[in-house]
Amino acid sequence: AEDAAAGGDEGKTDVDSFGAEMVEETDTGVDSGAGEQTSEIILAAQQAERILNSADLETSLNLVERAVQQNLFHEKQLRYRECPVGDEALLATTSTANGAAGGDAAAAAAVNLDAALGEGGSQADSLTTNGAVKPNLKNLFTFECEFTAGRTVTSMVWNRVNKDILAVGYGEFQSSENAGGLVLFWSLRNPQFPERVLDIPSGVTAVDFSSKMPNLLAVGMYDGTVAIYNLRKDQSDLKAPVLESGNLPGKHMDPVWQVKWIDKGPERGETLVSISTDGRVVEWSMKKGLSSHSLMVLKRIGNSDGIISRQASGLSFDFPQGDSSMYYAGTEDGYIHRCSCSYNEQYLDTYTGHTGPVYRIRCSPFWPTAFLSCSADWTVKLWTHEQQEFVQQFHSVDLSDVVHDIAWSPTTSTIFGSVTGDGRVEIWDLSVSMLDPVVCLFSDGTKNNTLEFDDEPEDKGVECPAQTSILFSDTEPVLAVGDETGAVRVYQIGGLDLTPDLPVQAQIDRLKGCMA
Repeated sequence: AEDAAAGGDEGKTDVDSFGAEMVEETDTGVDSGAGEQTSEIILAAQQAERILNSADLETSLNLVERAVQQNLFHEKQLRYRECPVGDEALLATTSTANGAAGGDAAAAAAVNLDAALGEGGSQADSLTTNGAVKPNLKNLFTFECEFTAGRTVTSMVWNRVNKDILAVGYGEFQSSENAGGLVLFWSLRNPQFPERVLDIPSGVTAVDFSSKMPNLLAVGMYDGTVAIYNLRKDQSDLKAPVLESGNLPGKHMDPVWQVKWIDKGPERGETLVSISTDGRVVEWSMKKGLSSHSLMVLKRIGNSDGIISRQASGLSFDFPQGDSSMYYAGTEDGYIHRCSCSYNEQYLDTYTGHTGPVYRIRCSPFWPTAFLSCSADWTVKLWTHEQQEFVQQFHSVDLSDVVHDIAWSPTTSTIFGSVTGDGRVEIWDLSVSMLDPVVCLFSDGTKNNTLEFDDEPEDKGVECPAQTSILFSDTEPVLAVGDETGAVRVYQIGGLDLTPDLPVQAQIDRLKGCMA
C-alpha cells in the first residue's frame, strides 16, 4: 500500500510537473507572439519615418505639386511669359498665314483684339481712337498665404539670376508688441505658397539680393539690425544669418529703411549700404566678418531753432546707374541730398521741392543724370542733378494721399509706376502725357481714368488697402504690387511698348525729349 501510495504520489508529481510545463510553454507562447507584434509595429514605424523623411518622397511631392499648379495656372503662366493663349494663339497663327498669303490680316488682327480684352471688357472701352489697345493691367496671380495675414509688404526684390524668384519682406507695425517679420520667396511655379520662409526676429523693412553672389540676401530690420542670409543653406539652417550687425559698434539705432548692394569695382568688390532714421548712411563690408563705416551723418539744414536733434532722419537713397562714387539720400524733412562716398563733411547739392518725407528715390536705369522721388506730400517729382529744383511734378488731380513707392520700367526710359495710400496703382508714360497716368487701377479692380466732379465719395466703392511697394520685372511685361494686408498682386501689362528695340543713347534722347 505504501508503495502504491508512493507510486500514486510520484504519478501525481509527474502530472503536476507536466501541467506546469504546459502552462509555462503556453505563457511563453503568448509572450513570444506579443513580442513579434511589438517588433513589427516598431519596424513599421521606423520604415514610415524613413519614408516621410526621405529626400525622394520630398522630390516626388514637389513634382506632383508642380503638376497640379501647372494645371491650375497654365494659362496665366503663359500670359506671364507673353505667350498667346487659346484663341489668341490660333488667331496669331492665322494672321501670320494670311499675311504670308496676302490675305486680309487686318480682320484677323481686329478679332485678336477682341480676344485680348479679357473678361468684362468691351471693344469700345479697351481701344483707343486709332484702334490700338489701351494701356491696361490684368491681375495674373496674388501671392498670399496664412503667414502674410495682418502683415504689411515693406519691400520686394527679384533674384539677380533666377528672375522668377521674388523675395518679399513683411513687417507688422500696427501693434505695440514686436511680432517679428518674414521674408517669403515666391515663385511663378507655385503662386499659392512660398518656396521658402525666413522668420526674422524683428519687422522686415528692406531686402535686396546681391548681384555678385545672388544666393546672398540682405535684410534691414525695424530694430536697426542689418543681416545677411545665405540661401544655399537648407531651410532648417536658415534660421540664423551668416552675418548680422547685432551688437556691433556701427549698428543702426533706429529702423533701417533701405539696404542696397553696390558694386565698387574689381578691387573693392561689392559692398552693402543702408540708411536709417538715426541719421546715418552706412557702408558694410564682408571681407573680415561684417564691418562698417559711416558714409554720411545726415544733418538738418536751415533754421534749427527749437529742434532737439541736428541730425536728419534718412528714409531712402539710390546710386546713379554705373556710378558708385555718389548717391542721393532722401530725408524725413523733405530734402534730397547728393552726397559723395569719399567726402562726408558736407553735401554736394541739396534739392528742395517736397513738403513731406521722401519715401523713395529711384535713379533712371538709362540716364544717370535723372532720378525720381515720391513723398507724403502726394506727389512724384522728376529731377536732374544739374538743377536743384524739380523738372516735372506728377500728381493725379483726385489723389489726396501719400505716394509710398515708385519704380522705373527697366526696358523703357519714359515709363514708371507708383503706388499710393488710397489703394491705387498708376502707370505713367512721359511720351504720352506728363499730366495724367496712362493707367490708374485700384486694388479691387476698379478703374478711375476719368474724374467726375459731382462724384460722391461712396462712388469709388469699398475703401482699398494702401499699396506700399511696386516693382517691374526685368524680363517679362509684368508688375508686382504689394499692399498693407500682406498681398502681392502680379499684373500683366498690356497696351504699352515695354520692349522698344532702341539702343541706350536713343532711350536717353527719348527721356530728354520728354523733359525738355
